[in-house]
Amino acid sequence: MSANTTVSAAPVPRVPQPLLVLLAALGIVAFLYGITQGQPLRTWMIYLINLLFWSSLAITGPAIAGMIQVTEGRWSPTIKRIALTTAGFLPVSFVLFLVLFAGRAVLYPWVSHPLPNKAAWLNVPFMSLRIGIGVLLLYWVAMRYTKAVFAADQAGIPAEVGNDRLMRLSTIMLILYVVVLSLWGFDLIMSLDPIWYSGLLGGYYVVSSMYTGFGLVTYLTLRYNQAGVTAVAPKAIQDVTKLTFALSIVWMYFFFSQYLIIWYGNVPNETRFFVLGFLQQPWGRLAWAIFIVGWLIPFSYLLKRLTGRPPTRHKVLTVILWMGWIAIFFERVLVVSVSLKQTAIPHGIIEVLVTLGFFALFMLSRTWFLARYKPVLNLSR
Repeated sequence: MSANTTVSAAPVPRVPQPLLVLLAALGIVAFLYGITQGQPLRTWMIYLINLLFWSSLAITGPAIAGMIQVTEGRWSPTIKRIALTTAGFLPVSFVLFLVLFAGRAVLYPWVSHPLPNKAAWLNVPFMSLRIGIGVLLLYWVAMRYTKAVFAADQAGIPAEVGNDRLMRLSTIMLILYVVVLSLWGFDLIMSLDPIWYSGLLGGYYVVSSMYTGFGLVTYLTLRYNQAGVTAVAPKAIQDVTKLTFALSIVWMYFFFSQYLIIWYGNVPNETRFFVLGFLQQPWGRLAWAIFIVGWLIPFSYLLKRLTGRPPTRHKVLTVILWMGWIAIFFERVLVVSVSLKQTAIPHGIIEVLVTLGFFALFMLSRTWFLARYKPVLNLSR
């Protein structure tokens, strides 16, 4: 595998960097104001939602590259490198996870009122240890893998050189990815309501994160092509779009499997979550909106688009990808809010500013990462 003469620098962001810095600062100020001025639960809730959403996007990029590495996929090395560029947010995410521990008593009722039958698992030292070490190991392996790939490309070393090391790193990373993100679902979401439980929530969280991750890689590929940084063939774009389509189906499959088991089991501790999330307002309307915007419309469009010759225009596809991200974000809002027994969709100025702050940090960290490591993105095949 050889690289072209084009070496990508960080592309000009759609949002000016001074504005991103301002949004990040406003987000920090809103967060500090919220946790100190009588609204700690609302503030920590939107913090947790954003931390999970943006961290999942960031780590799923390297995981996708690892999947390509393990399966020895050769259909588009450029897409593999594009997927790795989301790793820039990982160091920031790790610091934000440490901050989350400061709000554990506000978010998790079992911290102040332990449950005797679950105390062996739901206790502060053990939870902090497994989440902290899990995130640290996963991010460390992902960063090592990412830097190794970029360093080899910059040195002009063929992909076959050092392939055993990359294979080991990607294998370890994928195992950690599934385990750690499952723990995010079980520990950081399900334990918000320690009475409710679902054995499929961890797997559901992993596949929903992969759905948004594949969508982001598809979008970044389109964006780099439009900017002239890369020249990914329409067939390769069609392939990564097919993977996004496949993950949307797996996402809905996991949701329906979880719903079917809980509903027909008819155990009150399990079914009450779905009663709150689907039969009471405003959560019922939000749940249907997530289903329509995040799955039904994308499924219908992609099913038609992925047949026949690969198209060269992607405006509608871009909108579909944005719909998927928005839907999954509000799915996180729904699950976390219902678990915390909230009665309204969070929409205040604090929630908006904290969300924009996370978005700005994601964009800034990725831009910094690209500028520092200068990955070779435009590969010959």
